[in-house]
Amino acid sequence: MASLPNSHESKQAAILVAALDIFGRDGFADGNVDEIAQRAGVAKPTIYNRFGDKRALFVAAMKLGMAQANERVMAAVQAMNPRPADLRTELEALGAALGTCMTSAEGGAIVRVQVADAARFPELAGDNQRELHIDALAGKLAQLIATGQLRAVDPQLAARQFMVLTTAEALNRSGYGRKPLPRPVLEEIVAAGVDTFLAAFGKDRP
Repeated sequence: MASLPNSHESKQAAILVAALDIFGRDGFADGNVDEIAQRAGVAKPTIYNRFGDKRALFVAAMKLGMAQANERVMAAVQAMNPRPADLRTELEALGAALGTCMTSAEGGAIVRVQVADAARFPELAGDNQRELHIDALAGKLAQLIATGQLRAVDPQLAARQFMVLTTAEALNRSGYGRKPLPRPVLEEIVAAGVDTFLAAFGKDRP
């Protein structure tokens, strides 16, 4: 039997989606539970009945956002062609996909929590899957190394450098997801990052 629109699961999902949006915009301290309830179409007591308190709601919403963001980042890495017709074009496409994930309102909010509030929310800091992303990217870069498209370097090091070079400046320019980053600006940042990456790891480096 299909779930009804007002089922426990649909209400729970609506609350978490609304909380992720509001907390992502305003942070934990300024995130308003009344606004979350209104956005989710539920009574405020319903939120407390289901989550206990504001902190628990915040953690649940951020974990949802992390899962969604991690899935998008992993999908971007896995979509990379390890035997590209044009290496620079492939790397720029990957960098743009990663930058888009990181600079979204959701992605930026998650990074802000992990960087600024790690001590306050240790359960969220421990849920960081960055190492899984690095491992996946390192696997792709190892294939490029094996086929001679990159120098014989440590693929883990190359993966970490690529992530930083293509996303760090984009995160800063977007205010960690607080303001939209125009596509041409993102592409310019990524192109510069790929230039630096290839200067360090490209096969033609002296």
